Formats: sequence, structure tokens, C-alpha cells
Amino acid sequence: MGRIPDSVIDEVLAKADIADVVGNYVALKSKGTNMWGLCPFHDEKTPSFSVNPSKGIFKCFGCQKGGNAIGFIMAMEGLDYREAIVYLADRYGVTIPDDASSEAEDQLKRKKERVSNILKEAARFYYMSYQDEDTGKPAREYAKRRGLDKETLDHFGIGYSPLGWDTLYKHLKDMGYTDDEMMDSGIFIRSKKNNNILDLFRGRLMFPIFDPMGNIIAFGGRALGDEKPKYVNSPDSLVYKKQNHFYAMNFAKKEKSSSLIVVEGYMDAIAMHRAGFRNTVASLGTAFTDAQLRLCSRYAKEVVFFFDADNAGQEAALRAIHMMSKALRKLSGVELRIKIAKVPDGKDPDEFIKANGAEAFKDVVEHAKYVDDYLLERAYNDNYSDDKGLDKGRYQEDVCRYASWLNDEIKRSTMANTAAGILGASSDAVFSRINALRDADIRSEGNMSERSIARERRDDLSMRNSSMPEEIENGPADEPAEPEDNAPAVNDSATEDEINLLAYAMVLGDTLIDEKIVSRTDILRPADFTGDTMKALVSELLGILDRSGTVSFARMTDYFRQYTINGAEAETVMMAPFDRADNERNVEVKRDMYLNYLYKIRLSACEKEEKRILALYSGATSEERTILQKNLQAISDYKDQMKNALGRL
Repeated sequence: MGRIPDSVIDEVLAKADIADVVGNYVALKSKGTNMWGLCPFHDEKTPSFSVNPSKGIFKCFGCQKGGNAIGFIMAMEGLDYREAIVYLADRYGVTIPDDASSEAEDQLKRKKERVSNILKEAARFYYMSYQDEDTGKPAREYAKRRGLDKETLDHFGIGYSPLGWDTLYKHLKDMGYTDDEMMDSGIFIRSKKNNNILDLFRGRLMFPIFDPMGNIIAFGGRALGDEKPKYVNSPDSLVYKKQNHFYAMNFAKKEKSSSLIVVEGYMDAIAMHRAGFRNTVASLGTAFTDAQLRLCSRYAKEVVFFFDADNAGQEAALRAIHMMSKALRKLSGVELRIKIAKVPDGKDPDEFIKANGAEAFKDVVEHAKYVDDYLLERAYNDNYSDDKGLDKGRYQEDVCRYASWLNDEIKRSTMANTAAGILGASSDAVFSRINALRDADIRSEGNMSERSIARERRDDLSMRNSSMPEEIENGPADEPAEPEDNAPAVNDSATEDEINLLAYAMVLGDTLIDEKIVSRTDILRPADFTGDTMKALVSELLGILDRSGTVSFARMTDYFRQYTINGAEAETVMMAPFDRADNERNVEVKRDMYLNYLYKIRLSACEKEEKRILALYSGATSEERTILQKNLQAISDYKDQMKNALGRL
């Protein structure tokens, strides 16, 4: 109880083909036994990111990040250990038992359920307030002015938050919700004056925000007049991370369209849906993020962005293009075509549709420009004036910088050809300048990435070295436990023979427990090793063999991620010895190498024990010396056995 069973984790890793998992994010090409691509964790021009399908692992030889399918999904999707397993289990059809949760997890689940219920009740409260003859009158008048009919209001669950400081708070309090639960929901604030809990939304048209599955996770509130701010949005909460969501994605995904339209405001999205563009979503008051880009890629192959026509909107467009280009460079397996649309006359989509109709707006969508065409036009228009003509110096600067963002070499070349004609320069010279800027950009990002990676590795090593995980016998905990004060440091030391012994034990796998190949007395034990880390890893290995009769490097990597060996990541230390052992195809040779290391380690342990006993001998009583002599003789006999066994190999 309390964690996902090891047998389920074994099944997840067996079914979650690492090449398939990684291939959804990274474009991989086969080379020898491995597959290679550009690392999604740091910027690089030459692929140093390797996937080994037979071992079920990935490894970047640039930033040193590595692991199995679970670790990859944790890093790419920002999930914890358990969430990553659930994610992969759902994708690859592995059933997780209903009772596979701890008390802490059950408690968190109950808290989230209570928060979800609060948000549902808040949505009902806002809806009923809108319908109330007196309370909702200002909201209904505003909706009428904006052309929102009842069908639209009901479809999107739009409501009204009444004026008053604690109207919703009192309503929910009467229903039995606690102050802590309401603060967890993100729709309340505390008074700076007296610490009382107040409604976040007051006198606003309310837009429920749903996750892709249709659960209410937050709200947006629009002022009914000119008061500022125009919009108030829910902050991140127990159930909501705005950078991971879009408004109306729950509706847009049902269209199963190959394209998504992204606009900036709730009203724009609603207007688009009413006009028949039901594959439209809206951002949530935040700069476009790579998490949102990945979300788009799950539901579409093409994304059409609408940004406001004012300077702020167009600057936001450039920032978004640059961000997406960098993200797609890392996520080379994510194929998205990006287009930028512009509403004529500086209008937003809602205004244009009201003035010109849905059919006219369809033409706007169809004439959205691919990123390279949009950037070419921007570079020219931003630097052209009727009285002075084109400022070629600034145009050259802008067009080369914009083109350097593009990942497609052909599109960079096309932009260079166009710019060269305008500048009166050779295409080669312009293309060379573009690529020089791109290389500098990648180097700069790479330097920042390297510093970030170095910090992460230091933090990771510090965490791994701080203390042993509590559940050594039961597999990795979902979250690393905080070290207790004055907890003894973990002994992560290991000799070369010990490392090689563990590697050959992993390679032998189920043959290790076949008495026809390895006798019971020759099965390695935690006691054969001196360091805490190696003892723990051997315990995990034997547990896997006892449970499933087989072992994989991918499964052991699940444990390696918790430990260091001689101060370095355990997975990095073990990979090369495992490769050497795995390259030997003859099982008898592998067995003999395994036994060679085992006997040498046991001989060494005997010699250390002899020295310890001899050190005790001079100060021992006559009776104690008799016992020590018997122990010395037993050790001597065992040493002879080990030497004879080594001689037979």
C-alpha cells in the first residue's frame, strides 16, 4: 500500500518503448545500435542525444542527462515520479490498481476534489447571480451590448460576480467549506487590513476556464465598464497552472481539426466559436509558453496565431515566434506549422466579425502568413516610411535577426534571397550573416543552458548524497525525502571490482538465479559490498529478480536516479561497465567474469577481516583468543575455497 506496485512499474517500462516515447519530442535517426537526435534539454547544433532501444534508456553526452522513459517524461512534462508513471501507463495501456496510493496522496486528492467542488459551486453561483433579476442586471446589459445571446452564455457557462466584498465567501461558508479550502481555490484573497477572506472577483462578467477534460480549474473576470484592470484572472492554484492551459481548449479539441487558432482574449475566442471557428482557443493572460506549444502539438499540426494589431500586440508576436522557434529546435520531434494572422484595420477578431461577418473573417484566417513570410513583411514595413523610404541599415539588422530564428535552412535561404534583392547584396553574404547570428544565438543559449545544467547537477548530487531514501526495500519514493538533521552521510564508495560485479549481475539477469549456471552460494549479496549505495542497489536488483525473474538497465535506472557512486550520478557510472559486459554474447564468459569479480571481492573482504581479528588478538583474554583463532581458521578455509574457485575459471 502507499505506492504504485513494482510489478506495474516493470510493466510500464516494458511497454513504454523508449524510442517511441522520446520520438514524440525529438527527431531520431538510427546510427548503429543507437538512435541520435538534438538534445531537448540544452541547445546544440550537432546531435549528442542518444537513445538505446535495447536498454530502454536515453543519454545526452553533451549535458549528461540520462535515464529511462519515466525520467524522460518527468523532465519533458514537468511531472513528478508518480505522475510520469500514470502518464505512461495511460498511454501504453497499463492498469494501475485503485488502491495504489499513500495516505498523503489520498489527502492531496481529497483536497483537490474539495477545491474542484468549490470552483463548480462558484460557477453555479456566478451563473445564478447573472440570472437574478436585480443582481445580474448590469451584466445582462453588458452582454446585450456585446451581442452575447443566451445560447452562447449557456454554452460557455458565463456568469456574474456580484458587487460586495464577501458574497461568494459567505455562500460557500454556509455550504461547509473551510477558509483554507477556499484560499486553495485561488478565487479569494486576504485583506491586508484585517486578514479577512475576500472575494477576488466583484462586479465582473465571469468566464469559467476548463481543462481539456472539461473540469473547471479557474476563472477570468471582465470589467463591465472602463475600470481597471479590464480583466482579473485566477492565479495559479492547487488545480491550475495557467502556463499549461488555454481558454476553450475543452471545446476546440472536440473539433479534431488539424489546425488550432490562438487568440488573445476570451471574447475573441467566443466570437470565433460563434462564427463557426470552433477550433479556437485563447491564451490566459501570460506570455506564450513551451508547455502551451506542446499542448497545441497534441491536438493539431498547424497553429494560427492572432495578435493585437497595436505595437504591444505585434511585439508580443515577435517574442512568441522567437520563443516557439527555440522550443521547436529542442523539440525536434514535434512538428508544428506556425502561421501569423492579422485582422485588417487594427480590429480584434470580435470587432471584425461583428462588422464584416464570418465569411469575411474566413478569408482572414486563410490568408494567415507562415512565419518566414510574416517576418519578411515585418522587417520591411517596420523600417519603411512614405517620406523617407526604406531604412536599409535597420532593415538589414531586423531581417537577418528574424531569419536567424528559423530552424528550416531552406526558409532561412529564401529570406536571404529576398533580403539580398532589396539590399542590393549577394544572397551568399546575407545568408552567411543570418547563419552567423543563429550560431551566436545558439552559443548564447548553450552557455546559459550549460550553467543551468551545472546548477541542476550540483543540486541533484547534493540531494542524492544527503541521505538514503526511506524505502530502499520498496523501490523509489515518489518524492525524495528531506534529510533529517544530523543524518549520517551516505557512504557511496565503490571499488572498480564492485562496479563491474554489479554490471555483470545486471547483464546475467535471470541466468543469475539459475542454479545450473550460478550456484546459490555464488549469488551476490548486499553484504559483499562496502558502500551504502552499492548495498541498496544490489537489494533492488535482487528484488526485481525475485519479483519478475528478469532485469533491465531501464528498470535499474529507475533506482540509479536516487544515488551517487563515488560522488557521481549512479547511472553515469554504471553505463560504461554495463555496455562492456553486455557486449559479451557468450553467457558462460559473462558468468565467469561475474564470478571472477565476486571471488576477488570476497577474498578482499576475508583479508580485511583477518587484519581486524589480528588487531584484536594481542589484547584478548585466553578464552577470547580461542574464539578468534577459530574465526581465523574459518576465514583461512574460505579464502582457500575462493582461491581454488578463481583458479578453475
